[in-house]
Amino acid sequence: MSTKGEAARRRGGKAARMYTIDDLWRMPADAPYELWRGELVQVPLSGMESSAIAVWIGCRVGIHVERHDLGVVTGADGGFILCSRAGEHTVVAPDVGFVRWLNLGGRTLAKTYCPVPPDLAIEVTTAFDQLGRISEKYRSYTDAGVPLVWWVDLQRRVVRVYQPGRPEEVLREGDVLDGEGVLPGFRLAVADVFAV
Repeated sequence: MSTKGEAARRRGGKAARMYTIDDLWRMPADAPYELWRGELVQVPLSGMESSAIAVWIGCRVGIHVERHDLGVVTGADGGFILCSRAGEHTVVAPDVGFVRWLNLGGRTLAKTYCPVPPDLAIEVTTAFDQLGRISEKYRSYTDAGVPLVWWVDLQRRVVRVYQPGRPEEVLREGDVLDGEGVLPGFRLAVADVFAV
């Protein structure tokens, strides 16, 4: 079964160049790309509202993580390796990422991309984000076994919560985000997310 990415790679019978994690790492520091199954995908700059909300949520998560010594929180330029099989290299940078110390195998941080998927990925989307791109990135998270994804939808003012083996949960402004087993004890009112 071919994917849109595979179709996009073929031009006139020739396959487009496939990139590796090392190729992405050697690109200029300001190159706005992620790597999805070996294909470079441009990641446009965020708008002020979406960036402010991502940072605000990241600060709340970061305070909780530090208080309980749970792991590491990254921002929108922190890359996570989701897959490193031949031809399937995938590196993404969620708007906010969290990985537990336990999954890092200690307290030494990688100088390059995080070698394991995040335990929590938080994405903030706007009306300008393409549905196909959102769906493909979400699929990359689920394929990698990311245990918790919060997708903040600014247009609809909801937060979509994804966990393996459970149906999508849509939280509205009267609801509360729960860190579940990934961030034990963490709770955040959805209304506060949209009050930024």
